[in-house]
Amino acid sequence: MMMPIISSDSSIEDLALFALSVHNMIGRMPVAVKTRNSTGVLIDGGEFIIAARECMHLESMFSGDEIRQIYLNEGKHMGANMFASAILNTVGQRIAAIGIIDTLGILSLELFIADQERVERQVGGWEPVDKRFILRRQ
Repeated sequence: MMMPIISSDSSIEDLALFALSVHNMIGRMPVAVKTRNSTGVLIDGGEFIIAARECMHLESMFSGDEIRQIYLNEGKHMGANMFASAILNTVGQRIAAIGIIDTLGILSLELFIADQERVERQVGGWEPVDKRFILRRQ
């Protein structure tokens, strides 16, 4: 089985599979993933939303800090914090960004930074059990 590949040109399907693995691993909190050349995908409650407003907030991850806390001022999760990280390729270029939306109010930036390496290791070994998911445009 082919694993999702994350690059600056990843397909929406690969982003959705990647987001699903993180979503399930972190207690099903909403997850947004965006590459440099895509509109991005949000998974929330097991449903995939293409080009969600939350994904637009990840655009800021392509410059500045590699990890940051972003206050969501629009979209379904307006008022929540998103903890975002740049995804780097092997030469250190920012090719994508991922954000976890703290709908439970339990995350801190320090905790997010500490858990980033553990999350990356676990996602790297993930294999999908069920390939069914819903894609919808917002």
